[in-house]
Amino acid sequence: MAVTPAEWLPVLAKRLDDRRSRVDLLLSYVTGDAPLPEMNRATREAWQRFQREARTSFGLLVVEALTDRFVPNGVRVGEDDESPATLAARRIFRDNRLGVVFPDAARDAFTCSVGYLIVGEDSGKAVITAESPQYVITAPDPLRPWVSRAALKVWRDLDLRFDLAFVWANGERQKFARPINDTQQRPWKNAADGTWSALGDPERYEGNVPVFALENKGGVGEFEPHLDTLNSLNRSKLQRLTTVAMQAFKQRMLDGGLPDMDEQGNTIDWARVFEPSPGAVWDLPEGVKVTELADGSAGIMAMLQAEVADIRTFAGATQTPLPMLMPDNESAAGAQNQMAGLISKAKDRIARFKPALALAMVYALRIEGLTEIGDVEVLTEEPEWVTLSEKYAAGAQAVGLLAIRTIQRQVLGMSQAAIAEDEVNRAAEQLSAFALTGGADADEQ
Repeated sequence: MAVTPAEWLPVLAKRLDDRRSRVDLLLSYVTGDAPLPEMNRATREAWQRFQREARTSFGLLVVEALTDRFVPNGVRVGEDDESPATLAARRIFRDNRLGVVFPDAARDAFTCSVGYLIVGEDSGKAVITAESPQYVITAPDPLRPWVSRAALKVWRDLDLRFDLAFVWANGERQKFARPINDTQQRPWKNAADGTWSALGDPERYEGNVPVFALENKGGVGEFEPHLDTLNSLNRSKLQRLTTVAMQAFKQRMLDGGLPDMDEQGNTIDWARVFEPSPGAVWDLPEGVKVTELADGSAGIMAMLQAEVADIRTFAGATQTPLPMLMPDNESAAGAQNQMAGLISKAKDRIARFKPALALAMVYALRIEGLTEIGDVEVLTEEPEWVTLSEKYAAGAQAVGLLAIRTIQRQVLGMSQAAIAEDEVNRAAEQLSAFALTGGADADEQ
């Protein structure tokens, strides 16, 4: 079994290369670059441009609908809200913009089945970044997939003209490099496997490999089991666009027959003579009539209805509310049921990701010299209550059942700092109201 970074490098590089085509394919469905329907090697450029109009990024809508319900809003360390570890965790969360970084990693997991977080150090401060599965891979612990035995990150430095790599394994991080072989100034596209040279001595680190994986349910992207449906939707749209285009330029037939030669014996190019264009006037020979093919509008309506049915099926299969894929006036009950499915799915994914998020925070706190940490939990807003209207409605219903601080933290998603500031403002308002009331009473006396 591989142990050192140098031994792990070819193993992880091959795994990264083997997975790359699948990751690129899944990403194409959320970047608007999905495979063109009805594509072949002989396709002309004009036809390719027409095909591109038939692609709709339903994969992106599925991913964003779920990401919108994953909203990290703070960190809890132990039971003391003012302990050094708690204060440091809040600062790390703020300085690293983890309210953005954590959802970015989750978005990769929703798309490509896995997202990554790397915890590093800069001038004694912890740095947490989200990393793309295009360039990072781990060897996970089979029992705890969010814990890594080894990890690899590759990237390209166009200024230095080198491909670079970091490998973490067995308490060491080793940097590797190799010159860029191709002559084009382009981002990383080639394989990670190959000949690498170590740069300097390895650096030591304590604890687990500081690369943490967010594994999606079932090891697949949210829409990956439904790629055939997405391809079918794009193909149906292409067929509809093609039909509409053909109807805009209706095919015509000539009834009566045309001579091949003119009176001087020259071959007649009838295609050029009858070239269709706005305002064209044709001088037809005697006995020749022009007939247009039948109107296909009825077929277009059937295509539209079939596309709507396919979108409904896709929405149900991915537990994505239909209005997010196809804005329409849905019934309140139907929309509520679909939203319930999305919320249930969001809760499941949050529960799966939280161990990796917490472990990344523990590692970050240790980088900053905090060893007496206690339990660490990354807090997220409840998926049911993400918009302001949802939060305030739920908060109003909880008054009298929960303490104000509990409502502010668990329902409204307020940070500890925001809650403390609100308490100061409430106290000031009460003092001001008391002063006004006391002044009025004194005037009456």
